[in-house]
Amino acid sequence: MVTRYGMSDKIGALALGSTQEEVFLGRDFAQSKEYSEETAAIIDEETKKIVDIAYEKAEEILKANIDKLHTVAGILLEKEKIDGEEFDQIFG
Repeated sequence: MVTRYGMSDKIGALALGSTQEEVFLGRDFAQSKEYSEETAAIIDEETKKIVDIAYEKAEEILKANIDKLHTVAGILLEKEKIDGEEFDQIFG
């Protein structure tokens, strides 16, 4: 996201790295690095920031809905499945 789509304030709207991939090696091994170690460190930092923010947001959502999650978990333990209508009633 940081290197392909510019989802970073520090990096900006730059596409970094090569998109040429060799299938037999796998995507991660075949990507060539066309930037410095300093830029790589910034990319790592920005990627970590995105992940940390998303984690915090997910945690907030889960905490805000913990009672509903426990209700759904109880139903699933009892019946092993829940339909969309029942789920919507709990979360609606």
